[in-house]
Amino acid sequence: MVTAKMIRYNISESFNLVRWCLTIIAFAFACVVSVAKYIQISDMTAITFSSLEITYLILNDTVSIIYIYLPLYLFLICGIMFDDNFGSLEVIKCQSRGKWLVGKWVTLLFYTLLFFVALFTLNFLISDQVFPFSASWSSDFLKVQVTMGQSARNFIYTPFQTIGLSLGSVFSLYLAVGMLSMVFSLLTHKEAYALFLSLIIGILTSAVFVYVLDFTSQMSVASFAWRNGILFASMVLTFIGALWITYKRDFNIERKE
Repeated sequence: MVTAKMIRYNISESFNLVRWCLTIIAFAFACVVSVAKYIQISDMTAITFSSLEITYLILNDTVSIIYIYLPLYLFLICGIMFDDNFGSLEVIKCQSRGKWLVGKWVTLLFYTLLFFVALFTLNFLISDQVFPFSASWSSDFLKVQVTMGQSARNFIYTPFQTIGLSLGSVFSLYLAVGMLSMVFSLLTHKEAYALFLSLIIGILTSAVFVYVLDFTSQMSVASFAWRNGILFASMVLTFIGALWITYKRDFNIERKE
């Protein structure tokens, strides 16, 4: 069994302050640019959106999901497998290869949660500086979304609930891609290769889910569960594959930079 002490050790060893600072700066820059765009739209249409509505629009932008947030996420987590815990001594300390891998996976899960908390918090705080807060959808916002092709069923829940469902979908998608990055790390022994391969596959996978499966649409809890069920099944298979590779890997081989 993986202990809390072991998990804390993995998280502390994997934490990279520089990467986190760069990620937060990128979040802030992207949000400021997006908010400026919606200020112009609001002025042109004479409609005042709420801060939660702007946050929803920013976090559901398909270009940002695929080409901004995903690369930032992979950049942030790709070093998890390449800290001091990559050698045979750490496997011995964990008592088994399986526990070592589970510790890495829990670390990935923790950083993914932290990534999305930071993503929502920063976007909401910046949006709230410009737009008023409201805990419900405005009629003008709903009319604009329907005019742009969105279904009114996508907004049957409150803004907080809808944003939560949306982020939950993207969370599962990113976590699945992050686990692929762990597999590539085990196979290639190179952080740059693992980042490049997982980014390519992640972009392709995200495009399929966003454009083919309409991933950002939250028409019902059932559709949310169905799409995330696919990702959960893929994560189980990925973990089994990673476990098999872990037991086959020679941890006595030193990693080359």
